[in-house]
Amino acid sequence: MESVPIRNEMMKTGMTKNYELQYVIYTYLLFVLLMIVLGGIATVLLHGTQLVMKWLISITAWTPTYVFLLMFKKLYPNSTIKDFYKNAFYEKLNIRLIVTMTIIQIFIFVLSVYMVSIQKVVITFRMLNLSYKVVISALLFTLIQGPTGEETGWRGYLLPSIEKKFGVVKGSLMTSLIWAFWHAPIWFFETEYSGVALLKYIIVFVICITSLGFSISICYYHCNNLFIPIWMHFVFNLLGGTFIYSKFELVEWYAVFYFILALCSFIWYKNLQKSSIAGSCA
Repeated sequence: MESVPIRNEMMKTGMTKNYELQYVIYTYLLFVLLMIVLGGIATVLLHGTQLVMKWLISITAWTPTYVFLLMFKKLYPNSTIKDFYKNAFYEKLNIRLIVTMTIIQIFIFVLSVYMVSIQKVVITFRMLNLSYKVVISALLFTLIQGPTGEETGWRGYLLPSIEKKFGVVKGSLMTSLIWAFWHAPIWFFETEYSGVALLKYIIVFVICITSLGFSISICYYHCNNLFIPIWMHFVFNLLGGTFIYSKFELVEWYAVFYFILALCSFIWYKNLQKSSIAGSCA
């Protein structure tokens, strides 16, 4: 039998009202506001250099956490922020799961880059920049962007809250879709696509991020330590930071392979549930 996720224990003593929709709306609105205001400052006053834009992404990526902290007393009136994080990282890490998912994500990245190289008739390694400067920069900014900035809100708070109402599978899917569409301003502010090209990019992006989010959520359910979502998000962003060719083709193949991973995660979850039920009846 699985141990009861400690995040569910927080839920029992935490939320007294349904704030999920309010949290999502506030997070979406704040993200758009920050992108417009800080994006304008970065472009007009700071000339929109690559370094400036990286810092802009770093600041705005923390929007889910900003809103979570501002709403904390409403979400968990009988707890403290310290207790929340203590519980979020309390469970013992599943090293085998971490290693397995890391290998799978690296494999998906390499395979996706290889498929793009075939499409574009370009040598695979020419699509990557693995120089010391680029790798260190990607490592630094990945550490302070999405993985650490987003997971407190999306997987730490919202996912278990929605899971409690709709179950693991539906909750994981709903949270992942919310996470995917939260990136909407990026489609318009940080890409040069328009028309049909933009529509195609949005479709493959949503499939990719939703599939990634679903797999992250299932892994988180079985490990119950917030480090898992942070790590999987970190690996995804870090690998992508070394790719210097067209992002559209990479995301297109990501959508295919991460969708397959999401299906495998679903099957894995169902098999474990069957094993758990069989064990409890034995």
